[in-house]
Amino acid sequence: MDRVDRAIAKANRGLNRIKIERRSRKLALRGSLPKKPSEGRGNKQRYVALGIFANLDGIKVALAKAQRLESDLNMDRFKWADWEKIGSGVGEKTADAWGKEFGTIKAGTVQASSYSANYEEPLDSLPNKPLTEELLITHILSRSKPSTWKRKNDCMVFKQVAKFAGINVDFSDIRGNYKPKPVTADSVPADSDIEVIWESISNPGWKWVYGMLATYGLRPHEVFRIADTSKIASETGKITILEETKTGMRDVWPLPNRWRSCFNLAEVVLPNIKIKGRDNQSIGERINQNLCNAKNRKIPHKPYALRHAWAIRSAVMGVPDSIAARWMGHSVAVHAETYHAAINQLQHEAIWRRANRDY
Repeated sequence: MDRVDRAIAKANRGLNRIKIERRSRKLALRGSLPKKPSEGRGNKQRYVALGIFANLDGIKVALAKAQRLESDLNMDRFKWADWEKIGSGVGEKTADAWGKEFGTIKAGTVQASSYSANYEEPLDSLPNKPLTEELLITHILSRSKPSTWKRKNDCMVFKQVAKFAGINVDFSDIRGNYKPKPVTADSVPADSDIEVIWESISNPGWKWVYGMLATYGLRPHEVFRIADTSKIASETGKITILEETKTGMRDVWPLPNRWRSCFNLAEVVLPNIKIKGRDNQSIGERINQNLCNAKNRKIPHKPYALRHAWAIRSAVMGVPDSIAARWMGHSVAVHAETYHAAINQLQHEAIWRRANRDY
C-alpha cells in the first residue's frame, strides 16, 4: 500500500455511508445512492466520478465532496443532477489553475533548481482560459520558435500538465527537432593547457576548484556539493555528489587519476564565498565570475569547458559512453548528442598517429 492508498484509508475512517476509492489514476466516491429517475425506486451501489487525480491534494478535495454527499443523503436532498456534472470534464478549471495545481505537486518531486529553470516560467504563463489541446498548441506557438530549447521545453511541460488534467495532446507536429550544440575538440582546452592554466592560478581556493573541475568533470556548482572530500585521497579517489544537485546523487571517478596528486586535490582548500542560501545557478555564476573575470585568476575559457574536456578524455581513455554518462549525471542520449563529434575526431587522430608511428 503506497502513501496515496494509506491516505484514502485514513479519510474513509471518518466517513459512514460513502467511501473514497481509487480508480486507475483518479478518485471516485462509492455508496448506496438513490436510483436515477429512469431506473425506478430504491437505492443502488453506484460510483460518482470526481475528475480528481489520485494524489494527496486530491484526497483532501475528495473527502470534502464525500462529506457533502453524505450530508445530502442524510438530509434527503440528494439529486443526481447535482452530482453527474462533478466529474464531467476539465472545462470547469482553467489552464492557469491546472498549471498551479500541477506545479505545486511537481515542485516537490524535482530539484528546486530544475523546477526554476524548466517549469516555473512556462506554468506561470498559462492563460485564464479552459484547458484544451487547441489552447496549448496556440500558446506554445506564440511563445517560441521551432526547433529551439524553449519550444522543446514548453512541449515537455505542457504535455505533463495535459496528462495531469486527463487531456490527450499531440505536439509532435510543432515540437521540432532541437538538439544541444555539439562540442568540438577544438573548443575545449587540451590536457597540457589545463596543467599550465592550473599552475598560473595564484589563489589556493580557486586553484583547488579548477583542479577538481578538470579532474572530475563536475558542473561548476557541484564542487561545493561533495558528500565527503576526504574520499579524494582514497585508493580510487571516488567521490559522491550530493542529492541537491541538478541530476541528484551520483559517484564520480578521477580522469586522469594522476591529476589527484599533480593538483594536490587531497589538500582541500575551498574559496571563501557564500554558499548557504544560494541555488546551484548562482553558485555556478559566482565560480564563473571568479575564475574568468577576477584579477590574477583569469583563465582563457569557461569553467564548463573543463567538463567537456573530461567527457572527451573519458572516451579516449576507453570509458564506455554508458558509464561516462552516468558519472557525469546525464543520459547516454545527451552524452552522444553533445560529445560524439569531438570524440570521433580525437579517436581518428589517435588512430592516424598510431598508424604513422613506426612507418
